[in-house]
Parts: sequence; C-alpha cells; structure tokens
Amino acid sequence: MFSFSLIFRELDLFLSFTWRDWSFTLIPATIFTVGAMQGLSITTVISNYLFMICWMSHFLYFFNLSNQITGIVEDRIDKKDRPIPSGKVTLGGAKIRWMIILSSYLAIAIYEPSVLPETIAWVFTTAFVCLTSGGNHWFGKNNVAMTIATWAILGVSWKSMAPHSRNSQIWVYGMAVRTGIMMHIQDIRDIKGDAASGRKTMSIAFGDWETRLLISFVFCPLSLLILHLSHILEVAPWTITVSQLIVAYRVLQMNGSRYDHKTYMVRGICDIYFLQSLMKLFQVLHILSLWYSCIISHRMDKLDAVIEPNCIVLNSIR
Repeated sequence: MFSFSLIFRELDLFLSFTWRDWSFTLIPATIFTVGAMQGLSITTVISNYLFMICWMSHFLYFFNLSNQITGIVEDRIDKKDRPIPSGKVTLGGAKIRWMIILSSYLAIAIYEPSVLPETIAWVFTTAFVCLTSGGNHWFGKNNVAMTIATWAILGVSWKSMAPHSRNSQIWVYGMAVRTGIMMHIQDIRDIKGDAASGRKTMSIAFGDWETRLLISFVFCPLSLLILHLSHILEVAPWTITVSQLIVAYRVLQMNGSRYDHKTYMVRGICDIYFLQSLMKLFQVLHILSLWYSCIISHRMDKLDAVIEPNCIVLNSIR
C-alpha cells in the first residue's frame, strides 16, 4: 500500500510540474511521429512510441524542475499554484528529484545513442536558460533556447521511429526557427513576473505596445517566409496565412493577461495544425511513391492493394 501511494504521489508531482507544457510538446511530437511510421509493424510502432514518451517525459520534467527551482520569485507572483510556491513539495525535495531525473535522462541517451545530441543540447540549453544572464535575455530565452527545444522535440519524435529523411530535416529546422521567433508571444502575458525575476524580455526591453507591433508586423510575416522556405506553407497556404493573421490581430489587442494567454494557446494550436498538414502531405507522397513503383514495375494488379488501405489511413488523419 505504501509503494502505491508513493507512486501516485510522484506521478501527481510530475503532472503538477509539467502539465502546462504537455499540449505543446507531446501532442506535436505525436503528430510528427506519424510521418515516420510508414512500413513499420504495429509492435515496432508501439515500442518506439513508448520510448519517445519516456524521453519526452524526462525532457519536460528536467526542464520544469530546473526552471521552477531557479524561478521561485517569479512563480510566487504569476504561478502560485506550482508545486514549490504552493508548498506541495519543498525546495530540497525538488532538488533531489532534479538529480534523479537528470541521471535517468542521460542514461536514456546512453542506451539509445541516436538521441544523444538532442539530450546533451537540451541539458546545456536548460543550464543556459536557468543559470546565466543570457537565459534571462529575450534573444537567449526565445530565439536560442526555444529554437533548440523545438529542434530536439521534433527531431527525437521522428528519430524514435525512423532515421531522418531530407524532408523531415527541413521541416524540423523550419518549425524550430519559426517557433523561436513566435515564442515572444508568451512574454507579453508575464511582464510583472519577468520584471521581478530580473528577466529582460522584449516587452520589458522595448515596451509592451512596441513589442506587440514587432510581433504582428515583423515576426508574423517573417514566420510565413520561414514556413515557405521550409516547404510547409505550400501544404495549406491560405489556411496557414489566415491563422497567422488571426494571431497577429490578437497580439495587438491589449485585453489583459488572460486574453494574451489565450493568444499564446492559439499560436500553439496553429503549430499543431501545421504539423497535421505536413503529415497529410507525407501520407499523400507515400501513396504516390508506391503507386509510381507499381507502374514502373508493370505490376498493375497491386495498385488497388496499395491505394485502398492508404486512403483509409489518410481519411482517418482528417
């Protein structure tokens, strides 16, 4: 009975530390993983997906423990419900869990060397964000750290299933750079907490309204350009463009921190939609390549067997 209560407590603490980030880490990673599942058996897909979930859980827990251990002052202002300021766990208890998770995180990378670059990069990036003045600056916090975070999340989600293809690498780099640019949206809702903790976000450095103008009239168009160069915009050009215009419009509305938080959530939903669009394209390309192979080899009798099941999969993705 004691062991079960201990397990449930640790699971509850894990969720309390990380729940805010699951929707924009696990869900995009899962969607992106679909593209690498082609040709794999169901048992391989399940085992590889469970590995990805394990790595992602450590990724999240390690960062959130590090960030919340070093960011107590800010959390007491903006996020009083978090485990440390709410008293759910002591600072000493959080530090012990941090050491255990770091050791386990590195052990996973040693067990599966293909994810070692992303793991090591994220450990150093977390240290940069939490322990250096550069991590408190708007460029280091978002353009550097969040770009690396997106690269690691999407890179591992694909590599956990299959080696990178040329297209998947381009998509990962494109989404990573685009996310780093657009993540400044998260800082317009946390100005008081960031100022108290000594952070130099764009909203503090340049002013709230000036930052909103930059995001809407510079970063949003630049984001569309990056999506175009990485061949993501062409998947659903009108829908993606309109979604960016909606984000730009919402950023300009100074309706309080709750409204700004919803704007940040809209930005995340747009990212998820972009990834869904990519996976639809990947599925179509896969069907066409199989179709072409059948035609070249003059095995027309296999066309129906190739197209029918894949069309069923494609419809299910919609």
